[in-house]
Amino acid sequence: MAAKESSPRFSYVKMRFMNAQTRPSKMGRWSEPALRVLAERYLSRREGKVIETPEEMCWRVARTIADAEARFGRSPAASQEIATAFYDMMVEGQFLPNSPTLMNAGKDNQLQYSACYVLPVGDSMEEIFDSVKAAAIIHQSGGGTGFAFSRLRPKNDFVRSTGGRASGPVSFLKVFNSATEAVKQGGTRRGANMGVLRVDHPDILEFVECKLDGAMTNFNISVAVTDSFMAALESGGDYDLINPRTGMAVARLSAQEVFDRIVRAAWRTGDPGLVFIDRINASPANPTPQVGLVEATNPCLTGEALVATDRGLMRMDELVERHAAGGVAVKIDGRLLPARFMVWEGTHNVPLVSYDDGYLPISQAICSGERETVRLRTRAGFELVCTPDHRVMTDRGWMAAGELKSGGHRVWIQSDPSAFASDRRLPFDVSAEFKGANGRSYRHALPSIWTQELGFVLGWLIGDGWLRAGDRNCRVGFSFGPGDATMRERIHGAVDEWYGHPTRAVERPRGVWHVSYHGKFLVDFFVRLGVRPARAADKVVPASIFGAPPEAVIGFLQALFTADGTVRDNPKANSAWIALTSKSPELLRGVQIFLLNLGIKSRIFDRSRAPRDGVFAYRAVRGAPRAYRSDGVLFELGIFGKSREVFRRTVGFLGAKQERLGRIRYGGFYAQRFSDPVVSVEPAGVRRVYDLTEPQSHSMIANGLVVHQCGEQPLLPNEACNLGSLNVARFAREQDGRWSLDWDELERVVRLAVRFLDDVIEVNPYPLAAIDAMVKANRRIGLGVMGWADLLFALDIPYDSEEALALAGRLMAFIQDIGHDQSARLAEERGPFPNYERSIYERGRALRNSTVTTIAPTGTISMIAGCSSGIEPVFALAFEHRVKGVDGERVLPFVSQSFERFGRQRGFYSDALMGEVARRGTLAGIPGVPEAARAVFKTAHEIHWSWHVRHQAAFQRHTDNGVSKTINLPADATGQDVADAYLLAWREGCLGITVFRDGCKGGQVLNVGVGGDAAGAPEATDALDDRVVRPRPHSLAGATYRMETPIGTAFVTVNETPGGDPFEVFVQVGKAGSDTMAVAEALGRLISLVLRLPSPLSPRRRLEEVISQLAWIGGGQPTGFGAAKVLSLPDALARTLGEHIGIGRGPAPEAAKAPEGGRRRVGDLCKECGQATLVYEEGCKKCLSCGFNEC
Repeated sequence: MAAKESSPRFSYVKMRFMNAQTRPSKMGRWSEPALRVLAERYLSRREGKVIETPEEMCWRVARTIADAEARFGRSPAASQEIATAFYDMMVEGQFLPNSPTLMNAGKDNQLQYSACYVLPVGDSMEEIFDSVKAAAIIHQSGGGTGFAFSRLRPKNDFVRSTGGRASGPVSFLKVFNSATEAVKQGGTRRGANMGVLRVDHPDILEFVECKLDGAMTNFNISVAVTDSFMAALESGGDYDLINPRTGMAVARLSAQEVFDRIVRAAWRTGDPGLVFIDRINASPANPTPQVGLVEATNPCLTGEALVATDRGLMRMDELVERHAAGGVAVKIDGRLLPARFMVWEGTHNVPLVSYDDGYLPISQAICSGERETVRLRTRAGFELVCTPDHRVMTDRGWMAAGELKSGGHRVWIQSDPSAFASDRRLPFDVSAEFKGANGRSYRHALPSIWTQELGFVLGWLIGDGWLRAGDRNCRVGFSFGPGDATMRERIHGAVDEWYGHPTRAVERPRGVWHVSYHGKFLVDFFVRLGVRPARAADKVVPASIFGAPPEAVIGFLQALFTADGTVRDNPKANSAWIALTSKSPELLRGVQIFLLNLGIKSRIFDRSRAPRDGVFAYRAVRGAPRAYRSDGVLFELGIFGKSREVFRRTVGFLGAKQERLGRIRYGGFYAQRFSDPVVSVEPAGVRRVYDLTEPQSHSMIANGLVVHQCGEQPLLPNEACNLGSLNVARFAREQDGRWSLDWDELERVVRLAVRFLDDVIEVNPYPLAAIDAMVKANRRIGLGVMGWADLLFALDIPYDSEEALALAGRLMAFIQDIGHDQSARLAEERGPFPNYERSIYERGRALRNSTVTTIAPTGTISMIAGCSSGIEPVFALAFEHRVKGVDGERVLPFVSQSFERFGRQRGFYSDALMGEVARRGTLAGIPGVPEAARAVFKTAHEIHWSWHVRHQAAFQRHTDNGVSKTINLPADATGQDVADAYLLAWREGCLGITVFRDGCKGGQVLNVGVGGDAAGAPEATDALDDRVVRPRPHSLAGATYRMETPIGTAFVTVNETPGGDPFEVFVQVGKAGSDTMAVAEALGRLISLVLRLPSPLSPRRRLEEVISQLAWIGGGQPTGFGAAKVLSLPDALARTLGEHIGIGRGPAPEAAKAPEGGRRRVGDLCKECGQATLVYEEGCKKCLSCGFNEC
């Protein structure tokens, strides 16, 4: 029976038939990294296996796009000839279309060939939800969307239909985001949203700062800046805010204030970007102003996770809290590094980092609000809770978590070890003295830093120990079996030393020993480390150990496995395995992630069975006989094969179990497969979610899984991107020792590429009829460039030079002129675009396409082409490319071919020099390199940001649409640098700008900069030296203290960040609604504000200053005696805060003499009702309001 045309089998047969049809013989020059990325994301698969070569992919795409030629009267032979020409320029690396075309063309999967779309958002419920529906359809077929919210009426504006008030455009961002989350997309792209709001909208300030406090979800945002706003900014004046419903001015704002707030937000989070909207609409970027105005552009987005970093395993909320603006690097899976971060023919597209460890810095980490989530589970037991659209790396490439199916997909798990923390300090301060409830002080020697001993004690406590907290019988205990004498002596001795005096071990039946410690300070110590006072089924890996150094982690795992693990012997070679049993699957999942971070793969099994009675007999405390009943719940973590040997060498047991493990006969091991089948994807409810940006690879490792994390093309509503890029480095030619551009060959390929992109419009399966109509009415294409840095290297031209800017203008002008000429020739052949008569070209030569050129992101296609990204400078001159194979790891050094050629020509080449360049990735600090080479071969971080902006402007002057270029600023860039970059982009004629300041710490205060570079660090204005108050995370941990005060019992809660810094204080005294409670609440709020405001002082240092101000403030009637004497509520608060951070309140100040003639206090605060009517009459205090009497 023949296969149906809609079936996968038919698509497969058709594709193979197409590839068999006289594919041209020319072969491509693919680098090993290019082959890897092609196999992962682009090449066709059947049943999980790659079934086409890169050449077959190019032929599949070329044949499919060339099919459009028949629609214009071309014969089959002529179409075949054009398909061959398309094929040749792709396999030669001269031109590549955008990724969706390479991925989907010719596969009959009904997925579009364009990447992004812009949708209108009208000011009515019907229009808003029509756009929501359209976005859902686009996302379902793999596209991303941009929205302009400027038409929506502002918050609190009148709504005639209901008589109510509008909620404003920011509130509707959540509506669109929720719709995006609910849609399951096909293929390799997830739904992405970008929101744009005009700067003159009344809600602009809320929009600008909506990503600072977590109220925003996962949109990227840009402000549409008008010419009138920029004029007001330059003059220092105000500008009007316009209600879009009425068109009337409703308020005025200072342009400088708004600009400063935009800069502050961008300095911290990278958002918002700027879009110079009037300039776009007046330029060729909108060639059809009579059809409509450009409103928005469209970028990509990412999700949240628990992340492997260069500082250990860090929760995403901790990253947001401590590294909101960068300052930490995330681990990149080793299988992605070769494909994504290559140096090939002098190119690179990642920051200057060491490639030996595989870490890349993040530029921001943010809270994205609350969203619906799913829980992804794998067969080995890995779990990840994320939004449905969060992409995960699979054997079929990147896929949204919501699309993954049980039994149908395998997700990647971390394949190489990652770092643990290097900071040995505990996440909180440890005092050497503890004050009991009886007022007495006790000395102890609790550790204040991580050691292997502390990790070992913590591991045994989790494995065979118990902790009881919250009552008078609080205690910490450890249990040891008959064979654990050595471990008992080790732990007993260590904890006795911490405790301050020895305790006695108690022998129990069957050779079991118990060691127990009764002490609140010791219990509190372990609770603060993250140990739960929980039963076995609820135990977890203590949160603090995730941020511990490797020696503590090894100690923890050694103890846990020695206590609860075993070696499962098997006489068959390599069939023995290691097991760790527990009633808590959450504990085993934490251990599993730890092991994976050490390079040890494991699997969790559910060994539960039916409950059983009478498992063994025992006697209760009072002697009554009992029979133990097992609930049957049991889980087991298993370590097999090569990972078993890695465990033995890296972690191991202690005592007899390690000896037993060492006796196992080891042979060769099969290669481990670091991927795991999906077993379920289930709804996980609404959760607060987080996001980070690693701007180069957009990938990271979260809970052991490899997961994923740009507005370049201005579009009219219902338009779509249709992009392709020229590798300009392939047109450099050497003749007589001199290099130049082959302009004739470049012209030939430009003309061919314009034809290719126009043909794409004809065969692209657009998801909506309105989009199909608008795209075909305007026929917008975007031909851009990549390999720019490589070309400059070949021509010996420094990136930061006027010569480079001049060549940029000449090159892009040539591409623009030839592209327009070819579009005009196509118009003669096929007719102009339908909206031609309503365009800016109506009186000139007819064009087939309303726009021809753009410079779009080329991240992945530049890897395939083996060139630098877009118009960006390179980020390293060399690196070591590590390739894993069955016979071990191969190390392949890659050095810029242009640099190597330069060195040989100038006579300074040597293997030693190349080795040093490979080690450093840059020429900085390497002796023996001529100044001419240093000038040409600079990396991105050696080039001042102003040159980045000027390059963008140089290309923009000869580009119809926008130019994609992120202006990456160094870590010490100031707010003024961000402002200057925005203003320079405006003055130079850019259509928009996006700035990312990388490498800075989350706690860094916005400042002028660091010393030593006066020329490069302009002073910041006072307005820019401020930062917004740190947003409160969704959850914080802390401690609550009870303290007697003269006005009643106070309860003081001090919450801390995951890093142990005090963050907020709550004070409760008296009844709700009373003046006493109001004063207490006010004190707590003010202290919290002090802790959250930006300051050069650490939070602990600020709290010490607060204590010094509150301590010893006197009141009407002190309570307590001696050292326990409390003078007032502020004094009690000082004592409590000092106890929390382990300091006293300092010596009492000398009493000040009351001024003569001063007013006598008439009424004090009543601790019963809180009113200031507590008076001293008749030898007793009484309240005139409520009648309270102390006598």
